Amino acid sequence: MVGGDSIARRSRWFAVYTKPRKEQTALLNLERQSFDCFLPLTNERFPRRITASTAEGKPLFPRYLFLRATPETQSLATVRSTRGVSGLVRAGAELIDVPSAVIAGLKSRMHPDTGLIELDRVSLATGDAVRVADGPFATLEGIFKERRGRTRSLMLLEILGRKTEVHISSRLLQRAD
Repeated sequence: MVGGDSIARRSRWFAVYTKPRKEQTALLNLERQSFDCFLPLTNERFPRRITASTAEGKPLFPRYLFLRATPETQSLATVRSTRGVSGLVRAGAELIDVPSAVIAGLKSRMHPDTGLIELDRVSLATGDAVRVADGPFATLEGIFKERRGRTRSLMLLEILGRKTEVHISSRLLQRAD
């Protein structure tokens, strides 16, 4: 099967830009056209970001999925008119290739049982200086106190001249430099 190996080596990954909250629709319709697709999903919650949810998870990159094709043997003209798709990501007239190492890296982070990509949490220890990245306390700095469950943290913020304990989404915390 030398010919098949040759074609597989020429296949490339492309980013597909979908219509809002239509990642699953685009995925299903592209797969029906025999395209190899990858929609990375996570069960992590993103602050202040509305994303489509599925029973399996939420898109890691809202409005994007990845498609592998061999442009020399497969027409990509049908992709743009596929239900749920806005178009392929381009730089001018040129399609942008997504390095296969990026796709392999994403796939390597998938949980073996759920298929969901688990995001790394910022490693914080009690007493670390932290900054809030988003939300009503954005840019404020405080002291990390402890994790409270899977998604929440407790930190000390100075508000109106007093140190106050604040429960906040762990995703909003960054290490302060």
